[in-house]
Amino acid sequence: VVTFEDGVKPAKKNVFHDSVIYSLGTDVMAQIMSFLEPPEVHSFLTTPFSKSWLETYTNPQELWKVLCSSKPFYAKLDESDYGSSDASTSSYPLCNDLERYHLVGQFRLLFTSFVKCMKYLERIKDDALNGRTPSAYNNGNQNEIYPFNRNGSLKAYFKRARKIERRHRQGGTGSSSSSSSGNASPAEGVCNAVETLEVQNGRGEGNNNETSQEQPNPSGPRIGHSMLTQRLLMPTRAGEVDHVNLPWSCAIYAVVNWMVAFTDVEGIQIMCLKVLPYLLEDESQRTTAQWAGLTDGVLRAMVLFPDSIEVHTVAFHTLVLLARPLGGNEGMLFHRAMVNTRGIFNVGSSSSKNGIVIMLDSMRRFAQDEVLQAMSCWSLVNVALTPLQKTMLVKLGGLTVTANAMLQHPYNAEVQFRALFALINLVIPSEARPEETEEMRQIERELFQELGEVGETSEKEMLDASVGQIANLVVVAMKNFCSSEAILNRACLVLHNLSLNEDYHSVLLWTPNCYQMLEWCIGNYPHDHVLQQSAGGTIQRLNETLSSDDDLRDRFNHSIRAQQQHSLDVAWRDALYLEERQQELAQRQMNQS
Repeated sequence: VVTFEDGVKPAKKNVFHDSVIYSLGTDVMAQIMSFLEPPEVHSFLTTPFSKSWLETYTNPQELWKVLCSSKPFYAKLDESDYGSSDASTSSYPLCNDLERYHLVGQFRLLFTSFVKCMKYLERIKDDALNGRTPSAYNNGNQNEIYPFNRNGSLKAYFKRARKIERRHRQGGTGSSSSSSSGNASPAEGVCNAVETLEVQNGRGEGNNNETSQEQPNPSGPRIGHSMLTQRLLMPTRAGEVDHVNLPWSCAIYAVVNWMVAFTDVEGIQIMCLKVLPYLLEDESQRTTAQWAGLTDGVLRAMVLFPDSIEVHTVAFHTLVLLARPLGGNEGMLFHRAMVNTRGIFNVGSSSSKNGIVIMLDSMRRFAQDEVLQAMSCWSLVNVALTPLQKTMLVKLGGLTVTANAMLQHPYNAEVQFRALFALINLVIPSEARPEETEEMRQIERELFQELGEVGETSEKEMLDASVGQIANLVVVAMKNFCSSEAILNRACLVLHNLSLNEDYHSVLLWTPNCYQMLEWCIGNYPHDHVLQQSAGGTIQRLNETLSSDDDLRDRFNHSIRAQQQHSLDVAWRDALYLEERQQELAQRQMNQS
């Protein structure tokens, strides 16, 4: 309570100006902001507490720059890309307005774009979790310039946006300028008024930016020429990416554009990839994603962030959903992206990588991360459902990396379950497909020729080199997780598929404890019909091979007796060790008493 004596008003003191908070500095304030979520950081720093606050923290760009390059965004801020040139405004897909750019500042605008993306993704996740059903996607011509033209919900959304913008212009409240020559000076290069359409309760929000004046030819826009975005929403020559706040029924297009707009921002890529599985659970969204070329964007993120385990893990999760078969021509879109992904690099680049190569390379480099290994093995399950993709997986070392995952993480149930699931299809060599056209066979031959010596190796040759290790790892998994019916079920299916090839019978017979574990599974899980059928069929085939060769049967019986004797010896040694330990503990207790 402020009181006045003798009617004299005391001199006003600038409490805010003398506050210690203004002497903290950029680095300390950035550390403090790390305890808040980015939307809260943005709201806090832009709140006009005082003039000193605005001058110290809101207006200077250094703090915003630190926040952009820190957790959770980790933006790569190259000084050459963020110079003083007006062309750098193309870095911000939500604002190409030079007045706002110079007034607010580039890094504050960048951080604001990040926050807007974050809020949009959170809303999309909430919509998906609450089961708001999107409109169905009608199949269109994949060669169309705008592949979303047949999406009725998206067309209606744009129509409503145009109607509001038209009403806005007719009312005389909008500001627009035009130039007959198509050129404008930087001082006059102000975009037309942006009309934002906001639809609440899960419908989303969108923006429609139109520039009536052609900007000066940029000397190197941060967002390069993108075939992916051009195929989707046709960005302007300056590289602006529009329509990043679409409703949930069309959210795939918006997420793809966010990923294209911030290709080199690790945090945005992770946020988008984390939200995508919620959308892709819906088959209509999955179809839209494959038409939109999302697979290319996911693989691009894996290439551009080769050392980020989190990026690769969430990318594999997205690929799990993308690889789910849709049937018909739609399923072939993912297939083309996986076997030939030259489009994931910038135009003019001579680099090209096969999508399966990217996946397997990630599995090799992050072999010690059990979460990534489990997710990547899960993605191989769906990728291998397409015959050509399975063939390329095997030729490029899919059997080896899957076996290595089981070898590196023998006691992780998730890794073992997913790896066994992937091996069920991988251990069956692909057969000739009579329904395949000659054109498709020619494409396959060209793809294999591009692989070099690896392409000349057959699936059977690759499997012959790994079958011994695979059989042993499967049996080890069965022994380590003998109480898990799901793991035993998949393991028996792998052994069943291996037994379909008579050449591998000797391998299975000489794999320690393989025959015994199959018998044990049959006896202990009588109600699992799949397990009973697969394990019983494997034993039946092995018995037929033994009955046809007396010498082999004698050697196998001798091997069984030797294994049983070895098991008894191990059990005896363990019992002696336990007894000795108990005697030592009893003697120690007696001495203490």
